[in-house]
Amino acid sequence: MHRIRKILAIGYSVRHIVCSGSRAGYEMYAADAFGDVDTKRCAKRHFLLNPFQLHAGVKMLNVEIDGIIIGSGFESVDLDFLTADDMNRKILGNAPELTKEVSNKAWLSARLDDLGIPHPRTCTGREIAEGEEKAKHFHYPVVAKPAYGGGGTANFFCRTEKELIRCAKQLPEFLFQEYIKGTPASVSLISTKREAVSVSVNEQLIGLNSLSAPGPFVYCGNVSPLVTKFSVSERMCELAEELTQELGLVGSNGVDFVLADDEPIVIEVNPRFQGSLDTVELSTGLNLVDAHVNAVKGEILMERVEVRRYAAKAIVFAKQEGMVMGNLDRDGIVDIPEKGRIIRRGEPISTGIGIGDSRECALAEAMLIRFNAESKLTAGVGEYSQGP
Repeated sequence: MHRIRKILAIGYSVRHIVCSGSRAGYEMYAADAFGDVDTKRCAKRHFLLNPFQLHAGVKMLNVEIDGIIIGSGFESVDLDFLTADDMNRKILGNAPELTKEVSNKAWLSARLDDLGIPHPRTCTGREIAEGEEKAKHFHYPVVAKPAYGGGGTANFFCRTEKELIRCAKQLPEFLFQEYIKGTPASVSLISTKREAVSVSVNEQLIGLNSLSAPGPFVYCGNVSPLVTKFSVSERMCELAEELTQELGLVGSNGVDFVLADDEPIVIEVNPRFQGSLDTVELSTGLNLVDAHVNAVKGEILMERVEVRRYAAKAIVFAKQEGMVMGNLDRDGIVDIPEKGRIIRRGEPISTGIGIGDSRECALAEAMLIRFNAESKLTAGVGEYSQGP
């Protein structure tokens, strides 16, 4: 593989990738929908993309780079701004066709069936609409979610058979999945075509009212490592490594689970960098972008990574529309918005990071973001401003 020095990260938000790559010594370029202060600080150059036209905006990029990392929001992107040679040589990670396939939750459900890996009962809206008797086989409630995409922002409950059938007819492309009650978790892995190594088992923070999450399934952050029985963590890692190899994934990938009575149930696979990058790096000391690039080149970690401490990440969301009027650029805060940015209700304001010798200490430190973030956001655009 050619020498990799300049890397372009493309996604809905790429701060975590760009800053990790910068720490590893790469010259990083960024294209995302936020343009946060710390993203620009770590990037040689930043391209602001319209969040409603992300895919179209990428076509306008013109940077001489050695590699491209595709982040969240671009799992099904059309990369026709790249030549065939660039596609083969510059994509650092899974081939776009494979990423699109694995990110399709309907396709993945069928593949999990073939592999005999535990996962929730799943049907597409079209399948239910064409055969309403399928609705009788579900246990309720049922989770409705888009076939593509992460973050849980568009997910919602169908609580009865009648409601499920109605929603399925209205949303034939959506996926309808039995709700599994338990602890949301994930496994972060580094893999080549020959082997996969789990580097961290993580707790997921989902739909927290304390962070003003705009929905019950919205991703709010992570704690690394997950506090659970060793045998449960081992089983999760075994399943994640088996699945990653079966799917032929390379680089940094993640598998999401729900732990139901200590039984790991696979929910989805993220064939790209995950939001847990921050906590995994802080907990283990591993640089994931460097490990990812090396894995894509065929090099793999020789042994399991040791946990050094607990790390937590907490994303705080806006309770109402407002403008950022104060300075959030301080230790323990990342995804820092520029002053003057208008943030809509339900959108992320910024992210708190905490570390400690226990889950409780790390999480408490990260959760301080609530007060810092909300104090710097107006109650309504232009209504009043609070000082820095």
